[in-house]
Amino acid sequence: MSFQLAPYLAKSVPGIGILGGIVGGAAALAKNARLLKDKQITGTEAAIDTGKEAAGAGLATAFSAVAATAVGGGLAVSLGTALIAGVAAKYAWDLGVDFIEKELRHGKSAEATASDEDILREELA
Repeated sequence: MSFQLAPYLAKSVPGIGILGGIVGGAAALAKNARLLKDKQITGTEAAIDTGKEAAGAGLATAFSAVAATAVGGGLAVSLGTALIAGVAAKYAWDLGVDFIEKELRHGKSAEATASDEDILREELA
């Protein structure tokens, strides 16, 4: 018998979040691969954006599942709850990430400005 990933992950909220992260990350990776190919972003930017989107999608998916389960109801109510909760969670995630990036840029501008690749190279060295 072969291993079935989706039913296995669907058994728990963290598993549902991981599945959502995989799907969201795949969508972001597809978008970023095209932008990278067209030289609109760097490899570092593509990797960072893909990671942020995967994490946000996973969080939104898990939150959506918890909210839909808590509310209960029929199919329409569950779908509506899942949609609203997912949108709210992803919106809040994006606001938080934007705030952190803004604060990091602000701190960076106070110092000598270096590219993200330079900072990454220094951290890895």
